[in-house]
Amino acid sequence: MHNLPYQLRKSIGPLSLLLILLAAGCAAPQKEFEPPIFPAEPETPRYIYDRTLMSSADVEGLSSADKFKFFATGQSKKVKGLAKPYDVAVHQGRVYVSDTIHRGVVMFDIPGKRFKIFGTEGKGALFKPIGIDVAENGEVFVLDNGAHRVAVYSADGNYLRAFAGKADLDRPAGLAVSGSRVYVVDTGGVSSQNHRVQVYDANSGKRLATIGKRGVEEGEFNLPLMIDADAKGNTYIMDSGNFRVQRFDENDKFHSTFGEVGIRFGQFARPKGLAVDGEGNIYVTDASFSNFQIFNNSGELLMFIGGRGEVNEPAKFGLLAGIDVDEDGRIYVVDQFYGKVEIFRPYAMKKEEGFAGIKPEK
Repeated sequence: MHNLPYQLRKSIGPLSLLLILLAAGCAAPQKEFEPPIFPAEPETPRYIYDRTLMSSADVEGLSSADKFKFFATGQSKKVKGLAKPYDVAVHQGRVYVSDTIHRGVVMFDIPGKRFKIFGTEGKGALFKPIGIDVAENGEVFVLDNGAHRVAVYSADGNYLRAFAGKADLDRPAGLAVSGSRVYVVDTGGVSSQNHRVQVYDANSGKRLATIGKRGVEEGEFNLPLMIDADAKGNTYIMDSGNFRVQRFDENDKFHSTFGEVGIRFGQFARPKGLAVDGEGNIYVTDASFSNFQIFNNSGELLMFIGGRGEVNEPAKFGLLAGIDVDEDGRIYVVDQFYGKVEIFRPYAMKKEEGFAGIKPEK
């Protein structure tokens, strides 16, 4: 019944609906969905597809009354969803997604079963939100490419403050929060020398430092895009034009780099999103490969997940962008083409475990 087109469900009468339901009950049972695992057999599985977030229905659910109304009349509660997601940040089961068409942040509160879009009005209105991160205290930092500033919201999406501006940021792209510091990637451009990272105080918004300049040497950048930080304060920058990831220590000094251009495993073609997990592993999305690769802290390839898909299926992507890893090891990856965030969990973790776990209905 779920597969019937909405207009068909709306046009048929109650008697016809009953006959269809009875016929469906007599049909051969469909094969139960088996979530893909990675890597595939005979390798030892490490991750398993968990779920996909696209709309409010993916977190709010339906009451018994709503379900009956849906089957009987073809009507259901109004669904809101992602339009053109860009980046993702997760904190204790709340998934925050920047959306450039909504001009706001889409929040999927998994444990609270709530959906909300914020940053669309008032002083906190966003023009082109892209980079996003969440501080330890739950504050949400959003990089507004259109306004050349960083806007800060409470965990529930209430506007708090903003800082930076066009004088500091040429073409801002990525953002990361580490302790009391906020790192903003300034991509620059063909005619600009401002390929760098600006560092701000998370509370006052005061600019503290500038990291890097345009170039190909260690510690220099060419069209940098995304950034993330680990628990020790090290930062990892996706230096996309140089097809590499650069690591800086807690004092903003160059530490190491890995990556090169190519089409083989462990290389980059069109790298975009970047994230670091609690063990120091590094995750890189590649819009050309339509997958994300996982490296250890030394830059050695561990595995990859995903591939190009002509239809929207688990682990099939059209245009990958941001990525994040939560406190429990779940991976969240943004696909702009299909307008979705896919979640993968460690294979040993049960579906109901962790902040973003789905508790079985009683």
